[in-house]
Amino acid sequence: MKMSKKERHYGVTSGGEKLAYALGDLGSNFVWTFCSSWLTLYYTDSVLMAAGVIGTIMLVLRVADGISDIIFGVLIEKTHTKIGKARPWFGGSIIPLVVIQLLVYNVPSGLSNGGKLTWIVITYFLLTVVIYTINNLSYHAMLSRFSLNPADRNKVSSVRGIFAFLAGLILSVLTPLILNGNGGSKVQHAWTITSLIFSLACLFLQSITFFVVKEKISCYDETEKSDVPKADLKKGIDVLLHTKYFYISIVVFICTYILNGLVLATHVYYTRDVLGNADLYSLVAVVSVFATIIGISLAPKLFAKFGKRKTLIFSAVIYIVGCIVGIIGATQLKMVLVATVITGIGLAPYVAGIFTFAPDIVDLLEMQTNQRYEGLVTSANSVGIKVGTGLASAALGWGLALGGYDGVLDVQPATVQTAEIVLVYGLPIVMCILCIIAMSRWDIDKKLKR
Repeated sequence: MKMSKKERHYGVTSGGEKLAYALGDLGSNFVWTFCSSWLTLYYTDSVLMAAGVIGTIMLVLRVADGISDIIFGVLIEKTHTKIGKARPWFGGSIIPLVVIQLLVYNVPSGLSNGGKLTWIVITYFLLTVVIYTINNLSYHAMLSRFSLNPADRNKVSSVRGIFAFLAGLILSVLTPLILNGNGGSKVQHAWTITSLIFSLACLFLQSITFFVVKEKISCYDETEKSDVPKADLKKGIDVLLHTKYFYISIVVFICTYILNGLVLATHVYYTRDVLGNADLYSLVAVVSVFATIIGISLAPKLFAKFGKRKTLIFSAVIYIVGCIVGIIGATQLKMVLVATVITGIGLAPYVAGIFTFAPDIVDLLEMQTNQRYEGLVTSANSVGIKVGTGLASAALGWGLALGGYDGVLDVQPATVQTAEIVLVYGLPIVMCILCIIAMSRWDIDKKLKR
């Protein structure tokens, strides 16, 4: 796709811009990863709600979340301000995001079980369906508006992925320390302090992103393309629904987030119940993060040499090998760590690559319609994220319930251990197979070059 001189000038991001954008995802994960990994434990062990009930609530609300993605995607498409299309939504959602997280982790102990359930539903709805949707959707919509060519986006997304996993590393180390230092995971005060610290971290980091990252398309769009009509949403939806890459992207996002969500959240239980030591969670998480970061750092070169399709297919195969190793040595720490390294490397290209799907599809639609649909396309991909995370949360809750999990017990029965092994290693194999099938149909790179 031929770009003007002004586009080329603005199209490649500086190191400072890459860092500032990545800090936004680092901040986001102090909410998203914290909730994905620890919220179920808070509900089952501190609030003492049934795991199956929590899993069902999370699934239902995440499906509703997928619908809200489309709504807010359309709103972004209709937004035209001096500071951009997506950036005002991102900035306006930061404070509400951290406030709602504090409410989520502070279920009043004096309420009845019905009252607690109502509090959980309302606050979780506001967090995931409304505020986080606005925040995350607008954040990712900014990518194709400040990084204007695919090669640069791969680099930006890789840096973003590294910082996202740095958040996982920080959370895996600090969360157990803060919780245990304030009475443990069964004490409300411990969760209040932990959620406050992480909420403030999110506020600080995302504020940096908002003030530093600017939408560059507006810089030339107002002068060089002022005569171009506004995007026709009906036409955009029609074209999007008729491209196979839309469906491939959703499938890969759903599978990736089911896989990652299951592993993140289940390991909190797995290290305690299967390996027999809850303190090992930090070790396993740190090993996973470092392995993934190493893989992410190599991803741009792999994408450049082999393309997304071949790289992601091979990465899924690597992940499957790691799961097999984990199943064989499920109760042995050394084998679990080896499996964690392998799966971390296998996951890395997905962390770096899938968020470039939407900008690539935006570019393809622009070639076909001469219009850009950042909000619409990003919202469609976001549906995959929310549905995948919802299914992961539901699978965790239902799996624990089927295994007979009881939050009051200090030692869980053997059936719970079996369920946790299946959740960490069994179901991810299925997700990897689906990713392989989906990515075998991905050839958008050739069309963009053409």
